Amino acid sequence: MHMRRRGAMVMAVVLAAAFLLSACGGGNQPEGGATARQDPDKLVMGFVPSQNATTLQETAKPLGDMLSQELGIPVEVFVSTNFIGLVEAMANEQVHIGFLNPFAYVIAKDRGDPVEVMFKSVRHGSDSYRAQIFVHADSGISDLQQLKGKKFAFVDPASTSGYLFAAHVLKRNGIDPEKDIQPIMAGSHDGAVLSVYNRQTDAGASYEDARTLVQKDYPDVLDKVKVIAYSDPIPNDTISVVSWLSDDLKKRIHDAFVKIAETEEGKQVLFDIYEIEGLTDAQDSDFDIIRSVAKDMGINLEELAD
Repeated sequence: MHMRRRGAMVMAVVLAAAFLLSACGGGNQPEGGATARQDPDKLVMGFVPSQNATTLQETAKPLGDMLSQELGIPVEVFVSTNFIGLVEAMANEQVHIGFLNPFAYVIAKDRGDPVEVMFKSVRHGSDSYRAQIFVHADSGISDLQQLKGKKFAFVDPASTSGYLFAAHVLKRNGIDPEKDIQPIMAGSHDGAVLSVYNRQTDAGASYEDARTLVQKDYPDVLDKVKVIAYSDPIPNDTISVVSWLSDDLKKRIHDAFVKIAETEEGKQVLFDIYEIEGLTDAQDSDFDIIRSVAKDMGINLEELAD
């Protein structure tokens, strides 16, 4: 089936690049494979920018400082260029705590990486969100069928809302994301919004409602960029950890995040980073919907790990 080839091709290319980076940087791998590992003297907490990477580095530093104070060990902040880079940094033992989107988490988990989910984010009282597909208000496009032949801005091949679920919406409506549109990768959610706002593309996808990311600089974005479709609910992004940390340290990390999220200062920094309003405990089965959609799109996550 064409979509199976398309799904495998997109993700295989991305993961192949990531595995190549891993092979080049393998000095961080422990010797002895299955031997017990000591907890690190320093933790690294990884993020992926939804906007400017430098801004996120500065915004996330206070969270690292709070976590360090609670745990009694240094916590550094690392900002990856994309989610696959963050997945690979965790697999390479360069990052110990990762703010992974649900698709990136499932990719890591199902390819056998030592990662386990700890929390889901809560926003607006919910631990789920949706993908949205949008067009320029003056485009004359009001229906998904009108997107055939148009230039379409996805976010990133490993973006849950900005690729996987948006492409799934297109497929369910009879639009092949490879053959029926001209796909590009904008690299970020605000980039996808701005590509449509500036008429560089005819349509785009992001999380709901990423238009507010650029509203300060583009006050008319809610009028100029019109949403025409939404996906089914998606589990919110995660805070995940490398599974080889000791149970004691994982519990301390868990309890530290819970404590931080209950303080006014902690609430503010979590909101400033990713508009997180709370945290709820998560388990792997919460993300089976991601696996189901990936399967429907012809993406076999286990095969991609081979």
